[in-house]
Amino acid sequence: MHLKQLTYLRLVVEHGGFAAAARAAGVSQPAITLAMQALEREWGVPLFEKAGRQKLPTRVAVQAAQRAADLQSTLDGLARGPSQATGWTPAPGVKRLRTGMAHAAALLYGPTIEQAWHAHQGDGLLQIMWGSGPELLAALQAHELDLVIAPRPRRYRPSGIRRHTLHTSTPTVHARVGHPLAAATSLDAIRDAGWVVAGRAGTAGNVVEEAHRVRGLPDPRILVQCGDYPTMLNLVARSDLLCVVPHPAL
Repeated sequence: MHLKQLTYLRLVVEHGGFAAAARAAGVSQPAITLAMQALEREWGVPLFEKAGRQKLPTRVAVQAAQRAADLQSTLDGLARGPSQATGWTPAPGVKRLRTGMAHAAALLYGPTIEQAWHAHQGDGLLQIMWGSGPELLAALQAHELDLVIAPRPRRYRPSGIRRHTLHTSTPTVHARVGHPLAAATSLDAIRDAGWVVAGRAGTAGNVVEEAHRVRGLPDPRILVQCGDYPTMLNLVARSDLLCVVPHPAL
């Protein structure tokens, strides 16, 4: 087993398919297929099951993908050095609520979660982690998180999870006042624009990339990735970059 195989597995789970994972990794689809077959032989368990014409990741695959993401985060942390270490362990006896939220969800629902939690546990610790929907849901199923607020991935079939819909995403494109493309009314008209995204490009649920893919357009020109929506909107207001905001409250 090689780290590259685990990386490919993580990409398949995050992107929802072999072809999308191959595009994200910059390799051929057969390379992804061979890597998945090698993992199945080595582990002796199926990683995917057929659902019509599609192959869906098994629970083992989802959990392994989360472990691969954790491993990559650890390696990235080692590369950054100890000064960038994150995380906080509460004192003995202190209750903890481990939450995972997409960036937009943290802005929309973070204050409500904080108020509800501390009304119940006044001195409890609230931990908020960020990640893609598949990563957070895999951590929830592995009992590494207690609560997740994130977009539900397509074809996602939860096991042992209670789900409640908080809102339906209504993504809108934003540009600065006076932008040359401000009057555009179609995706084709802005296909060559530069984009800034909150979070990581190349992950499942990235609206700009998905829209281009569905319409058969070349990959969008994602020029900036940032960690939050306020930073993203500030960049858009001061440049010719475009962005997508998933909720009007943001």
